[in-house]
Amino acid sequence: MYDAQLDGYGNFGDTAASPAGFRDAAAAGRRGTADLHTAVLVGMLDEIDYGLMVLGADAQILLANQLARLELGGERFVRRRQDRLAAGSARHGSKIEAALRNIQRGQRSLVTLSGSDGELALSFVPLNSNAQTAEAPLALIILGKRDACEALTLQQYGQLHGLTGAEQALLPAIIRGLSVEAIAQQQCVALSTVRTQLGSIREKTGATSLRMLMARLTSLPPIRAAHKLLQAH
Repeated sequence: MYDAQLDGYGNFGDTAASPAGFRDAAAAGRRGTADLHTAVLVGMLDEIDYGLMVLGADAQILLANQLARLELGGERFVRRRQDRLAAGSARHGSKIEAALRNIQRGQRSLVTLSGSDGELALSFVPLNSNAQTAEAPLALIILGKRDACEALTLQQYGQLHGLTGAEQALLPAIIRGLSVEAIAQQQCVALSTVRTQLGSIREKTGATSLRMLMARLTSLPPIRAAHKLLQAH
């Protein structure tokens, strides 16, 4: 019974025939299962449309998903320095250091870093703030989203509800809360055309207002393009 289970999960064959072989096989199985779980976890984190990092002692980066790696590589507001999280500029360093000190106290923080090319919000969350442990607490860093919704998510939502190409093109503007006039100017079409398209979108999606439609769009789960997932590897 036990041999069959081990062979099914770890492909150990006859190595479990003796007690020593059984122990070796079980250890190999645990390693194989752990490797599988790690690979699945990393792949799952890469699909999330928030940048995520886990920091250890001295701000050492233990784990970073795909969006976090892209942000670190761009060095706009945060960067990697000797495998540690560092600010992209000196004026942002004090904010990050203060948030990391709060982690040591078991406190959560929200930090905003701004510059000429935009703003990045980061939340700092202690993961193991048990005061009885001597280990330095791990910190989960959650990066704010660059875009309210992935383009592929909007495309598939539009296809799901039978929107035309022109109607799908309005979805990013709806998420941004643009006025009808601003959408018409952006799309280089008449106001009447935009109003007709918006009415058609509401009818097809069952949304009674643009506010309801915006709420639905911003709450959609992410579907990230495969080529984006490859950029950081």
